[in-house]
Amino acid sequence: MNTNNTWSFTFIIVGVIFVLNLFAQQFFVRFDLTENERYSISDVTRDILAEIDEPITVKVYFSENFPRQLISVKQYVLDMLNEYRAYAGSSLEYEFIPISGENQELEQEAMSYGVQPVQANITESDEIKVQRIYLGIVFLYGDQKEVIPFAQQIEQLEYDMTGAIKKLSLGSLPKIGWLTGHGEQSLGEEGVARATGEIQKNYELVEINLSSEDQVPQDINTVILSGATVEFNDQDLYKLDQFILRGGRLGMFLNRKIIDMQNQYMPVQENGSNIFFFLEHFGVKYGNQILLDKTNYQVQAMQNLGFLQIPVAMDYPFAPRISNLNEDNPIVNRLTELGFFFVNEVSQVGDTSRVSFTPLMYTSDMTGFAMPDQRTRSINISAGQQVPDYMYREGPKVVSAILEGEHTSWFGSTRPDSINFPEMHLAESITSTVMVTLGNATFTSQQFMVPASLTFLLNTVDWLYDRNGLISIRSKNVQPSQLEEMTGGKRQALKWINILLAPLLIVLFGVVRWYIRNKAKNLAGVGS
Repeated sequence: MNTNNTWSFTFIIVGVIFVLNLFAQQFFVRFDLTENERYSISDVTRDILAEIDEPITVKVYFSENFPRQLISVKQYVLDMLNEYRAYAGSSLEYEFIPISGENQELEQEAMSYGVQPVQANITESDEIKVQRIYLGIVFLYGDQKEVIPFAQQIEQLEYDMTGAIKKLSLGSLPKIGWLTGHGEQSLGEEGVARATGEIQKNYELVEINLSSEDQVPQDINTVILSGATVEFNDQDLYKLDQFILRGGRLGMFLNRKIIDMQNQYMPVQENGSNIFFFLEHFGVKYGNQILLDKTNYQVQAMQNLGFLQIPVAMDYPFAPRISNLNEDNPIVNRLTELGFFFVNEVSQVGDTSRVSFTPLMYTSDMTGFAMPDQRTRSINISAGQQVPDYMYREGPKVVSAILEGEHTSWFGSTRPDSINFPEMHLAESITSTVMVTLGNATFTSQQFMVPASLTFLLNTVDWLYDRNGLISIRSKNVQPSQLEEMTGGKRQALKWINILLAPLLIVLFGVVRWYIRNKAKNLAGVGS
């Protein structure tokens, strides 16, 4: 009888598992119980995976003797690829290819795809060793390929992987315009090479010289205006005016002061460009004074020590450390802080009923204005100067904001006769326009770039081009949760609970079991 019950129970369990498997094939559900959903992919990624029309092959080249200090990075890559394949189905396959120092052919294959080893200092057995490490990801789609040379930044892994798949499936990169011709740095110049290079990973960056182009090309709906310093003629302003009215999206990074670190006598000069007066018509005003902030970054400055000069880290109030960020906007809500050198305030002017003004960031409560020397009329921007507290009395200032709405033409209801333009005149917006404005242009330059400010640039470009696209997954927070601080008494209590709980449970289990067996014996004795 007992044997029959056992077999029946076994058949029931097998049947239940079989039925659950049938349901699982029809209804796909995954659960991520981690606090920051580190093993989940975004809706944007799922949509892109669903649109793959030809299979994509992913090859992961990794060092066979992978350092244990970095094993979590490798595991995270595997977890993410499993998640991608779960949603892409047969449209995505991947393989992990181990590389050892003895297999030269695999190394050559990896490097032919663009995967490069990284030299890392690894601590083993109290010794520091230099080791070549591979962890590159190659995406193959027909005769096209995209490469992540080394998957080091796991907080940006989904962004990089999804961006690579999107580029392959689209076949071409979306276009972003980079305006030049009025003092802005061209794409080929060394100063902005890093910033423009990062943008070009996901976009085709097209240089548009307003002085030589008939108009902003119709197939470009997002442009960057960074660092204009000279006058715009009416023809060039008209091209920008009509781009805005047709619904073009504009990132504006401008300084009211020109900083020349090589000029010892007048390092700060006025920016005489008329672009600022033009932009006031569209709702934004750039403050004319450089902001100082008591919460700031440090810079290296030389200090005399006897006959020697040594580099010393000094507070630099001209480089505000900005942590008061808009928590609701994806451009900045995943950043902890930002920094810019020589920043100006931005504010709203004009008809506020037609244009919304959403601040993205503020300086600290201890903010002031840089004042010129009474004698020389120049602003001292050298490091190491003492700024008294009474200079920081202006309160927080907006240094970046989003403007969204409809406008009228700077030129009025008709086009001036002196201007030639290939399209009909727009006297007002045909659709809502979005602008991201920042009172700083130096951050695109390698000389003044703070690491997080580059992320701000890339986030701005992503958001302007498609606010519901890749921007939603950039800089995903995948850092482990931190332990909460606790008092000494609580720490001791938890310590003794950890020590005594397991033995007490075992003793309690033994007592309960002894009690049950003893009671069973007594009942058996009474029955007999």
